Amino acid sequence: MLAYYCYEKSEGPGITLDSAAVLNKQCINLSRKYNLKNYIARSMAFDGYIAVKKEDPNAPTIKRKALQYAQRYGFKKEEADAYACMGLDPYEGQITKNISYFQKAATLYGQIGDLYEQGEAFYRIAELYTNTEQQDSSSLYARKAIVLKKRAKRYDLHHEYTLLADISLINGNFKEGLAYALKAEKIIECIKTDKHIQIVIYNLLGQFYMDLKSLDNALAYFEKAIAVARQQKDTDAVISITINTANMLYRVNRASQALKLLDREIHYSPGKECNPFYSSMYLLLHCKLGNYDKARSYYENLTLCKDNGTISNADLIGMYQAMIHYLLLTGQADKTYVYIDKLKEGVKLNPNLLYLAQIERTYFRADSVAGNHLGALKHLHTFKKLNDSIFNIENIKQYKELELKYETQKKDNNIKLLTKQAKLQTSRLHNANIIRYVFTAGIIVLACLAGLLFNRRRLKQRTNTELSLKEQKINSQNNILRKLLVEKELLLKEIHHRVKNNLQIVISLLNTQSLYLDNEDALSALQNSQHRMHAMGIIHQKLYQSDSPASIDMSWYVCELVDYLKESFDLDSSITFAIDAEPVLLDVSQAVELGLICNEAITNAIKHAYKGNSGGKITITLQNIGNGSYKLTVADNGIGLPKGFSVDDKKSVGLALMQKLTDQLNGTLQVFNDKGLTIIVEFSTAIQSLGTGEL
Repeated sequence: MLAYYCYEKSEGPGITLDSAAVLNKQCINLSRKYNLKNYIARSMAFDGYIAVKKEDPNAPTIKRKALQYAQRYGFKKEEADAYACMGLDPYEGQITKNISYFQKAATLYGQIGDLYEQGEAFYRIAELYTNTEQQDSSSLYARKAIVLKKRAKRYDLHHEYTLLADISLINGNFKEGLAYALKAEKIIECIKTDKHIQIVIYNLLGQFYMDLKSLDNALAYFEKAIAVARQQKDTDAVISITINTANMLYRVNRASQALKLLDREIHYSPGKECNPFYSSMYLLLHCKLGNYDKARSYYENLTLCKDNGTISNADLIGMYQAMIHYLLLTGQADKTYVYIDKLKEGVKLNPNLLYLAQIERTYFRADSVAGNHLGALKHLHTFKKLNDSIFNIENIKQYKELELKYETQKKDNNIKLLTKQAKLQTSRLHNANIIRYVFTAGIIVLACLAGLLFNRRRLKQRTNTELSLKEQKINSQNNILRKLLVEKELLLKEIHHRVKNNLQIVISLLNTQSLYLDNEDALSALQNSQHRMHAMGIIHQKLYQSDSPASIDMSWYVCELVDYLKESFDLDSSITFAIDAEPVLLDVSQAVELGLICNEAITNAIKHAYKGNSGGKITITLQNIGNGSYKLTVADNGIGLPKGFSVDDKKSVGLALMQKLTDQLNGTLQVFNDKGLTIIVEFSTAIQSLGTGEL
């Protein structure tokens, strides 16, 4: 607990973080002394988090050891923690791999019923998808995280709501984004949070209110954001929010006030640096005030900035809009078309009717200034058409809302009417009973009714007794079947466990035998046999640890096999691996055959493809090609097969074995040179591939 406290309170690689490392090391030593393996696994996973925060270059090794230890002893919680820690790799090139790590962590958390941690893993995936500009995937996982955390009775959802609000702002869904941002604000007012998230939420609310033309609210939230940023001495945040405030003042024709605000906070000069965001804002403000001579220097600065490849798409759009505005006001309409065309290309990446309408309106203004009246009329027509489409969409939404309101009101009226009818009917029945009691014949009717009711009660009791006996019999049979199923699963796990142990014994015997051999061919044959045994052993070990002992996920298996072969051949960085394996479920027989094929292909590539040269790369892909068929590809960039080499050559034991195993899979094997050696195996299976988003 003390180590976790020091970790949470640390701001960087300072004293408290070092204290967390020391305390965690003491916990590991005590756990080893008393053989508390679960605490060892937990502390090793936490050691990975500390290494990441300290930016320790040995962090990957520490995280991998924690994962291997947790897998060795079957600790799913600690295995999930290790995968989550591995997903914190800071390098941008690792985003896809980080997503896969968090997906594995989420699956394991789901298996042990830890809904909150599963939701946290989904939120991390949503953040990573945002970094790759895959907004739809990011939104999907953020919503999944909210659902899981609510089921876990946890309501600290401000990070998820803030992420969804930011995505809505990018997509132009201002009303939806405002709703998310307000939910996030409500949460941070009820719980203690860091000041940075407060700045982000207040700034988002200001932008949403600005886009929705509620300028007083926008100004109030921008002022709140700046106040918190000043309190935290966050200069970058103060400048960013100041720009947003200036943009809002520009929209309400208070350009001089916006210019003073920028000069006070930013002190930007176009001759110092190339900042498209600042230059665009200053250019628009000077154009608004009619200072075209001052505006020219910012325009010229933007012409130099536009070729900078590091500018984001959003900054490019703002920059082009400012430059077009300046050129139109200064009578240089002929220079605007190249920038308008670039705006249109940018909008194609994120289609939005409002932006398209604005671009058509800009074309109309440019054609009007340039004297191209026919073109201006054409673009004006397109602008009106898009504007009408936007108006129609809003009308349809309003109509649906009115229709829903009408149907709800109609149902309420029907309920009231039925209630009145029920009361009237009750009154009539009451009167009928009074009338029947008046007549003497009513006594006979009541007697008959009593007899019928008694008889019906006896029949009902008899039926209930029979149903109860049947239910007991069914429950008894279900209990027997349930016990048989549990016994079957235990037997299957025990079989896999014993097979794995027997394979390990054979590997150990082969290893012992190799100590007494001097012949390199014999040693190589023994080593190949050990690799094949381990390839099968990995499958049986996973099946023994899995909740489903009848099938195995081959995407996990490929990664495990590659890690084993890398360690066995001590490759370090001489040969790199690129793995792209889709989740595929195979039964035991198919998994063993495919695993042996994969082992042979990778082993041959490591041993023969590079002849001692470094810089090699082995690519492994497992794809779903539809209709229940799959394709395994193992390719290297080595020397390839010699000319005239035949797959049927009896001296090639590895290829012959792969051909035999492919025949057992009822598949096809292709071997050819393509800047190295490429091996392709296509086969079919009756088990469906796994969905990557399943809980």
